Amino acid sequence: MKKKHKNILLTGGAGFLATHLVPDLIKEGYNVTIVDRYEPNVRNVKFVEADFSNELVMKPLLEDVDAVFHLAAVVGVDKCRLNPEKVIKINYSATKNFIDLCVKANIKKFMFTSSSEVYGNSPDVPYKENGHLEPISTYGKTKVLIEKYLEKVSKESNMRVGIVRLFNVYGPHQRKHFVVPIFVDLALQGDNLPLLGDGNQIRCFTYVKDATEGIVKLFEYDKSTYEIINIGRRYESTMNDLAQLILKCIPTSKSKLEYKQYGRNGIRESDLEIKRRVPSVDKAKMLLGFEAKTSLEEGIKAIL
Repeated sequence: MKKKHKNILLTGGAGFLATHLVPDLIKEGYNVTIVDRYEPNVRNVKFVEADFSNELVMKPLLEDVDAVFHLAAVVGVDKCRLNPEKVIKINYSATKNFIDLCVKANIKKFMFTSSSEVYGNSPDVPYKENGHLEPISTYGKTKVLIEKYLEKVSKESNMRVGIVRLFNVYGPHQRKHFVVPIFVDLALQGDNLPLLGDGNQIRCFTYVKDATEGIVKLFEYDKSTYEIINIGRRYESTMNDLAQLILKCIPTSKSKLEYKQYGRNGIRESDLEIKRRVPSVDKAKMLLGFEAKTSLEEGIKAIL
């Protein structure tokens, strides 16, 4: 099948998600140019070592590009909490300027990786894409601002927009400051697994290859000019469940669960904690025929 948006430029190509997404795009027949400050661990791509905020570099790169995947961002709960100014600078200001540059370059489609953080403490669980947004973190707030800006851009230009709100994506090669790789490493070392409060915070963990499948499906969906989709697995797990499952998958581990109080020894305050984060997946099923199917146990075993 002839691809409508053959040539893709992808920012943040050295990151965890891109490491899995880019091979999927190449397999589907797309040409991919990666822009990042670090060399990616993927093959069969053109790599440009640069910051996406550098307009002098980006402007000529966009000339022969049909579509853009913007994955570059400051990520990680504690990293964002400790440096909110950097989050605003990169995740909002630089991203907004980059979007404007893409519009000027007549990019046909812009894919943006947003986050379940945009829902924050919204009481409307499971979260629907058109539901109430109540972000509590600087990271989540910048994602909402860019979503709104992209909606405006999609109405005022010819650039189509696809946005994915990702729910706790995990998998091989994920950076060590996320909960699943942290717990796996600790369990392998025999160290205790730290849980905040009572450990009953609820998450829907989504295996990375499921996430990339959903992203590609939304990219190839061209029946609207602006679309937001939740990408997540509907199955709910507490942090206790996650920790216990990891220990089950590593039966030789001597680790135990260790409960820690909020606000002690540099640990974030409880008011920054989202108690239950669950996606509605109805729109993804209806619009894209997509459903995340990899169980948490299967995903953890794929990491080990």
